[in-house]
Amino acid sequence: MRRKVIFFVLLIFFISNVVFSQEVVQNTIDAKKKLRASDVILEKELEIGGQKQEGEYLFEDIRSFRVDEEGNIYVIDVKAKKLMKFGKQGKLVWKIGKAGQGPGEFQLLLGIELGKNKSILVNDVINRRISYFSREGELLEEISTADQPITLYVVDDNSKGIFYGTIRVYLEGKDEVILSKFDHNFNAVKQLYKLEIKRNPKEVYVYPLSIRFRVRSDDKIIYASSWEYNFYLADVEGNVEKIIRNKYSSVKLTQEDRKRLFEEIMGGEDLPSNRKFIIPDYYPPIEYLLIDDQNNIFVRTYERTKDGAHYYDYFDAEGRYIASFPMKETIFCIRGDRFYTLEEDEEGYQKIVRYKYRLKLR
Repeated sequence: MRRKVIFFVLLIFFISNVVFSQEVVQNTIDAKKKLRASDVILEKELEIGGQKQEGEYLFEDIRSFRVDEEGNIYVIDVKAKKLMKFGKQGKLVWKIGKAGQGPGEFQLLLGIELGKNKSILVNDVINRRISYFSREGELLEEISTADQPITLYVVDDNSKGIFYGTIRVYLEGKDEVILSKFDHNFNAVKQLYKLEIKRNPKEVYVYPLSIRFRVRSDDKIIYASSWEYNFYLADVEGNVEKIIRNKYSSVKLTQEDRKRLFEEIMGGEDLPSNRKFIIPDYYPPIEYLLIDDQNNIFVRTYERTKDGAHYYDYFDAEGRYIASFPMKETIFCIRGDRFYTLEEDEEGYQKIVRYKYRLKLR
C-alpha cells in the first residue's frame, strides 16, 4: 500500500512539473495602448514594381516575398512562374524559372521562405516539391512531397533543415487542420497542433479554420489558431514552452462587410441553390502572423480604423503586449526598423515598398 501511495505522489509530482513548466503570459489588448495613425512615422525609402515607363510591368501576380539580413528581396511571381532577387537598392539581380515540371521549373508557387544555410526555399504545390536555391539563383536541391496524401499548404524549415508544415484533411462531416514536424525526406515526425471543425460539404465558409505559424531565428516555433487568440511557443522538438493568452474584443461583421465578402468570393455569380454561404457573426482574431529579426511578434487583425487601416498588435519576443498600431499598407516582412509592404499603384499594378518606421509609443 505504501508503495502505491509513493507511486501516485511521484506521478502527480511529475505531471505537475510537466504542466507548470509551461510558462503562461497573460495579456489584455488594451484600448489605451492603441496608437493613432500619426503615431506611426513612415519614411518611404524604396519602390519596386508598378507601371514601367516603357509600358511593361515588372510583376504579374505577387503573393509573397522575403527579405534577408542584408536587405535583399526575394519574390515569387505566381502568374509569371518566376523567382526573382532584388538588391537592397531595388535593382534586379537575377530572375529564374519558367512553367514546367523539370528542375527549376514551376507550376504553382504557394510560398517562399529564407531556408537553411542562407538558401531560398520555395513550395510548389502542383509539382509537389520543395526547392532550395542559393542566394545566387543556383538550384541546390529539390525534395518531393508527392508521398504526402494531401497538399502541404505552408512549409518552413529551421537551420538544420527540419520542416514544419500545415495540411488540411477533409473528412466526412469535419475538417482537420494539422501542423506537423517532418524530417528532411518529409516523413511526419511529430504532430504539433490539430484543429477540428464540423463541416457540411454544401456550405461555403468565408473564414475557414487555419493555423498560423512562424519558425523563429532560434529555431523555436510560434503558432496559433486563426480563431483563438493564443500563441504557443515550442522548442525544436515541438514541446510547448510558453502559452501566450491574449484577451481581446471581438470585431463584429457589418451588413456592408457581408455584402462585400459575398461579392468578392462569388465574383458577381449567384450561389447554387443547393449551397449555403456561411459568414460568421464576428471576424477571427488573427488574419496573419509576422515576426521580425528580433523575434518580436506582429499580428494583423480585422479591427480597422474609419479610413480602412488594419490594426497590428505588437508583442515583444517574450509575448508581452506592447501596443496596437494602424497601417493601410499590407506588411509582408519586418527587418530591423523597416516595414516591407505590398501595395498597388494608381493603375492597380503591384509594387513592393520599403519604409523606415518608428512607433510613438505612449
